[in-house]
Formats: sequence, C-alpha cells, structure tokens
Amino acid sequence: MPKLIMIMIDGVSALHFSQQRANLPNLDLLAKQGLQVEYGVSPEMAGVSMPGRTSIICGTPPAEHGIYANQIFDESQSLFRWAHGYDIRGKTIPQLAKEQGLRVASIGYGMSRPEDCHAYMGPWWADDMLMRARDETPTPSDEHWRKAGTMYDPEGQLQALFDQGIIEQPVHPNTASDTAERMQLGLLADHQMLDIGAALACSEQAPDLLLLELGMPDYYMHKYGQFSDLASFSLRHADAMVGILRERLRQADCLDDYHFMILSDHGHTALNHGVYINNILPTDTQWNGEGSVLFVVRQNQVHEDEVSAILASHGIERWNDEHIPNDMQGQIITFMAPANSDMSFEKSPPGSAALSGPSKYLSNHGLRPGRIEDFRFCICHGSSIKPQTISQAKAIQVAPTMAKILGIRTPWQAQAFV
Repeated sequence: MPKLIMIMIDGVSALHFSQQRANLPNLDLLAKQGLQVEYGVSPEMAGVSMPGRTSIICGTPPAEHGIYANQIFDESQSLFRWAHGYDIRGKTIPQLAKEQGLRVASIGYGMSRPEDCHAYMGPWWADDMLMRARDETPTPSDEHWRKAGTMYDPEGQLQALFDQGIIEQPVHPNTASDTAERMQLGLLADHQMLDIGAALACSEQAPDLLLLELGMPDYYMHKYGQFSDLASFSLRHADAMVGILRERLRQADCLDDYHFMILSDHGHTALNHGVYINNILPTDTQWNGEGSVLFVVRQNQVHEDEVSAILASHGIERWNDEHIPNDMQGQIITFMAPANSDMSFEKSPPGSAALSGPSKYLSNHGLRPGRIEDFRFCICHGSSIKPQTISQAKAIQVAPTMAKILGIRTPWQAQAFV
C-alpha cells in the first residue's frame, strides 16, 4: 500500500486558497494533478485549532471525540483549560496505523500522542498551551502538554539523525525578546520541522504515515490581518516548504512512494468587534470565548435564563449543544454571535469596564457555522488519485480518507472521499 504524508497548514480556508493560489505554485500544481475539495472541508461547530486538528486524525464528530473547543471544561478542576491529545475519546489514525503494523511518525503536529508513533517531535508551540503561560494557576493538564512538547524516540532514529548532522534541533520562538523576532523564528521552526520530516521520509526506516504541520500562517493572520502582505508571505513560505519537502523526496528517489494530503484545521476572517464577556455576565459565571462562539458553564435553570437574557440583549443567540459530548450536555451551554456580525467574544483589556471594543486580533477563527470563510482547503495527491475536483467534504471524512489510502481498518462510519 502507498505511504502517506499529511501536512496541516494552519488557518487556510478553501476560499483563501483560491484567492492566493496564483502565488502558491507548489500547492497549485498538486491541486491540479490530484483531488481538490473546491469549496472545502466543513469546519467543526467551533472552527478552531484543537477540534480541527482532532478531526484530521479522528473520523468522528466533536460530540463523540470530545474536543469541541480549544479550551474544554475540566469538571475535576472546575475551569476551562486547553484540550490535548489525551482528551480524545476513541482511536486516532496514528494509533490505528501503529496497531496494524505501519510505521508512524509525527513531527510538530498538535493533538497526536507520542506513544502512538515510532518517532515523535512535539510542536514547537506546545509551551503556549501551558496554563501557567497565560493564567496564574498551573493545571494538571500542563503535564500532558509538557509531554506533547518533547521528543519521543524509543528506537533512537531521530537522535541518530541529529548526531549525524542531518537535521538540527528546532529553535524555540517563544524565547524571543519581541514579537517580530518570534514571528521570524516561528517560520524557521516550521522549516526545521519539515526538514526533520523529510529526513525521516528519506531514511531506511521511513514512516508509512507521517504527520506534519506548518503553523505560522495562522499566527501571521492573527497578528497582521488575513490579507496583509506579511500573511501572504507566510503562505508563500508554507508553499515553498511543501516544494522543498517534495524535492528532498525526489532527490532520494522516494517521492513516488508517498501520497500527500494537505489541508487546514480551520479558516480565518476579520472579527473586529470584541465583546467583553467578563464585563457583561455575572462575575461568578465561567465562560470561554472561541471567536464568535461562546461556551458557558450552566449552574442551574435560573442561571441559564439569566445569562440567556443578558446575552440576548446584546443580540447574542442561544445555540444548540449537539457538538457537546452527551455526558456534558446540560452542563455546558453554547451561544453564538448573530448572523453577519463581526463579534469576537473576549476578555476585556486590564482595568477596562467597557462592554465592547476592538478585538485583540486583526483576523480570527471560530466563525458562526455556515460561513464560507471557515471551510478548509484540502488537496489529495498521489499515484492512485486521478485529477478531479469535488465540491465539498465533511470533516469526519478526512481520517477515513487517510485510512483508505493507507489500507488500514477503522471503527468509523464516515466514508472516504477518494
């Protein structure tokens, strides 16, 4: 069976790709030669990073796999904290592939687990997920992200590549002294992660499944705006990295061994109107904003009615909770920004009593379901995939499609789209 390299490019919708593809020659060529999902892969209800990354490796919806938001509510700690790979309910593509005798490597991909791989390098941004980096109180989940941020190399394959000088240890962008330096080092870290992946794919113990990630386009869009020159540069950089990876494989005479799936975890657009939920809801209300999606911990019916009434006075709608796992429904309730709005649910700037103001991001994710800007671009390329365009695909079809390419059995009901 063919081998597969999956590359997740953070934050790129199908619409954005169509607008930029003239400047992205490597991705454009792969789309023309392979299968392109023209109008994109559907987002999760909250189209943000952790649910999107989970849907790539798990063929079930958030209500089943449990990752319904970037920050999920931890009842044992009574707080919202960052989701991690050990929160996923059910088996993932890396786990199934390894169990069925395939070699698996994950280099920089968030939400995969080290022990599900023969070679693993954690995402360079993993320390962003430590609660102590953003809040005063550490949480037990920090230990999972510390583990996810390390190298797992039980066979010594990665260490041998380091020792031979074939690859280099990735830089740590979060240690940079200012934002500009951090953004530059992030591009280098992405590049180094792909270098490590290329070295593995060209090695004698090449993985059958290789998971990779290019995270910086999302950072650039947040910081500088989706259609800024710098965000465009970050996309061109990602495209160049795909081309360099393929050229490395070609020079090693193993390019034809691999199929490629290249896609994103969510889209992006401007959500300029920051709504400061901490200054709107009662002070004892626990909440988490994910762009235009708001999650609230329900205390009782009186509390739900009060919160619903307050939010409704600002045009914010009570939404259904079908994306919440069954055992949490009734505890977590969901609200949504009104249609055609640019609301982003956030915490106010320090010391501000304002109810709203500018958003902290120039571009954001977590869009109201149905918005075209949140359907993710997706390309499949390889010897068994004929050139074709399909209109749209569902998020739960991504992992089954990878499984079909690899020839592995899965427990999922969703069908592959190739």
